[in-house]
Amino acid sequence: MDYSNLQQYPFNIKLSNVSVYSRKDSLEHAHKEIELIYLIKGKLQVEVNKKKIDMKSSDFLVINSNEFHSFHSLNDNLFVSIFIDYSLIHFLLAQNSIIFSCNSIENPSDNDRKLRKILNELLTSYIKQGNGLQAEFLEKFFKLISYLTLNYLRNDYSVITTNLTHKEKNERLTEILIYIHNNYSEPLTLAEVADLHFISVPYLSKFFKQHTGRTFSKYLNEIRLAHAVNELVNTDKPITRIALDNGFPNLAAFNRVFHENYQIKPVEYRKKNKVTNIERSTSQEEVSVNNSEALTALQKYFSIKDAYESNVHENVITVNVPNDENVNTLSKNWNKLINIGYATDILNSDMQEQLVLLQNEIGFTYARFWGIFNDDMQVEDQSDGNLTYNFTKISKLIDFLIKNKLKPFFELGPKPKVISKKVDQTFVINENIERSIDEWKNLIKAFLVYCVERYGIEEVETWYFELWRKPIFSFYTRIEDESNFLNEFRKNDDEQKNYKNYFNLFAEFKKVIKEIVPSAKVGGCGLSMDLEGDYLEILLTKWRDEVIKPDFLSIYMYPLELDYDKKGIPIKNMQSSNPHFMRDKLQFVKQSMGKTGFDDLELNITEWNISISNRDYLNDSCFKATYIVKNIIENCNGNHVNMIGYWLFSDIFSEFRDSKNLLHGGAGLITKSGIKKPSYHAFTLLNQLGDQLVAKGENYIITKKSGDRYQILCYNYKHFDYSYYLRPEGSFAINEQYDIFDNNDDLNYKLEISGITNGKYRVKEIRLNRTSGSVFDEWLNFGALEEMNQDEVNYLKQICIPHMKVWNTEVRNMSMILNIELEPHEVRLFDIHFVLKEK
Repeated sequence: MDYSNLQQYPFNIKLSNVSVYSRKDSLEHAHKEIELIYLIKGKLQVEVNKKKIDMKSSDFLVINSNEFHSFHSLNDNLFVSIFIDYSLIHFLLAQNSIIFSCNSIENPSDNDRKLRKILNELLTSYIKQGNGLQAEFLEKFFKLISYLTLNYLRNDYSVITTNLTHKEKNERLTEILIYIHNNYSEPLTLAEVADLHFISVPYLSKFFKQHTGRTFSKYLNEIRLAHAVNELVNTDKPITRIALDNGFPNLAAFNRVFHENYQIKPVEYRKKNKVTNIERSTSQEEVSVNNSEALTALQKYFSIKDAYESNVHENVITVNVPNDENVNTLSKNWNKLINIGYATDILNSDMQEQLVLLQNEIGFTYARFWGIFNDDMQVEDQSDGNLTYNFTKISKLIDFLIKNKLKPFFELGPKPKVISKKVDQTFVINENIERSIDEWKNLIKAFLVYCVERYGIEEVETWYFELWRKPIFSFYTRIEDESNFLNEFRKNDDEQKNYKNYFNLFAEFKKVIKEIVPSAKVGGCGLSMDLEGDYLEILLTKWRDEVIKPDFLSIYMYPLELDYDKKGIPIKNMQSSNPHFMRDKLQFVKQSMGKTGFDDLELNITEWNISISNRDYLNDSCFKATYIVKNIIENCNGNHVNMIGYWLFSDIFSEFRDSKNLLHGGAGLITKSGIKKPSYHAFTLLNQLGDQLVAKGENYIITKKSGDRYQILCYNYKHFDYSYYLRPEGSFAINEQYDIFDNNDDLNYKLEISGITNGKYRVKEIRLNRTSGSVFDEWLNFGALEEMNQDEVNYLKQICIPHMKVWNTEVRNMSMILNIELEPHEVRLFDIHFVLKEK
């Protein structure tokens, strides 16, 4: 959604119209505006495209542009209709089909609660607004548009055909119906439509009746009437003008058709149902009421609501601790694998120093890296005319890992070293050597024989080997513009239909590895779920038919999506607006694995992050800590993922000519200077969780260690608002990093832990927020200096740590209550340790 040219929009056009109704009925009608109905109290029956929907208090639904609808008040009620100018949405989104699937009655979703909050904010703003406060209303109005677009937008024309009785909906019918809906106000004829679609009049007449259940003229009159009904009630236009503007040749024809359908004359219907406007209005928004009592009732409702919310009791979440035999084991898949990068970088002394620090405090099991057979590792020697192998550098790397209790996770494919500034701009630092299959087989065989002799078969058989496959839609190609991206797609079109080349290569690799190390895990193919997820079932179906299958499936998880052109061809990458991207994608992956007979195949996410970018200051901020904790908690013990490998360990990996500052937006857990980021601290807090899962909720997880020792990890995650998606990734200034979220509200509630042993407990609280543990915020306090002295860097190393607080408390009645008060982007850990039993 691009608001960058919003200043070009003609703001003399009304953006919205807020109408308040009480006990309102209406005939079937339609209008170009998008209408959101929000029921404040009572009941309301809405009929949309011949389908009846019964609404109750706090329900809402969106009626899309040109949808046929009516409503009937079943009893005393109060509801609001918010009309959104269709041309505004069309202008902002620059797309032809704008359909919202927003219905809290039939299709409830996790987003509904937030939308209700936004609606209440908007209506409160309107009710309270006076002179000079229209800007606040507009701010809430655009927030509503943004949230609807990010969470409820659909891209199809199904709404136009949902009220049809035909059995077949084809492309030609859709095109004809769209044309009628777009041109109903013109003197439209059957002959004109037939001519435009290159068919005969008799054929069109029969075709239309067969698939819509009515004649062309009847269908056209229904559309014209529906729009005319709306104007009769909601405008002051003369009835003759309404008739002509909606395609009727004259007033007499309008009166006749209207009476035939509704058994009432247009003038009489207007008298009974005309909405009267109140004084408060502007050129950009207005409020209408069908009686003065409705607005009074709305004002009273929000005044009572405000009073209630100011005195409402704090939210209390109660968790009952189950017996030990009923407690589930917590699957700690987040600390099994860490991406450490390109092979030669790991021989860097600074990198090794940071890796030692990481292992001492967090302790990962596997380290994933690639490029071990690249030219800079000096593996192949042909100086005397014969090919020999030198694994000295590789052995130094593996020796270092094993010494620090890390097992190798090899990426064996020809994956280059890439530094991504943003989605479509990368630096390819090192390319791999081109080799034939036989050359690969000889090299890998010699390497494994060497490793078995050096480290022993017992050690080597615990290693993982992954074979990378170049993505169809690649981050790693030098994509300079959309046309290049399109050419890259077309060039790889054959590959997306046939994975045979990869399967052949994988089979040869696996046979060689299993010959030397039979128990080693060999898998692939690093499928990027963000860009290639739609091809997962194709890949698995074809792989299932192969003789040699993988020991594990590896996928990448970055919340990116493809933007498509009108022909369905991808033209560029874009950030996904889905806050639950990883959860939803993992559910899709598991379903696909089940459909293709790979239910029991080990699943590893070998790369995941908020972005591939190494030039985005969000990577350095507290937001990143809550993003990590949220996604790990949300997906633990649910999707049966064996490993989830965070991308990436250190900012040293992404150093380049443009990374001279203390922070450069790298994806690492540690800065290039060795300062721990909030993302690093997020893993240290996760690492303190127990082995038993007691409970988890929307913003917390409770675990248990042996005895009466409990850990509560909670967080206040904020997702991006519409402004984040309007500009290129990483383009926000340093001081704008916290201005792109949907809100900056604190999160306050009470957490009651019930069923624990009475007695004395020691409570340790660790807070990670913008004032405690954030190198980014401390750097801002330094004025974001480009050049920093070593003593200043050392100072930041010392102070950029979470805040710790310890106290004792008594537990009686087998219950403890914790006050959770979290700032935006804060993560907090409570470690509750039983000390002394009550006498």
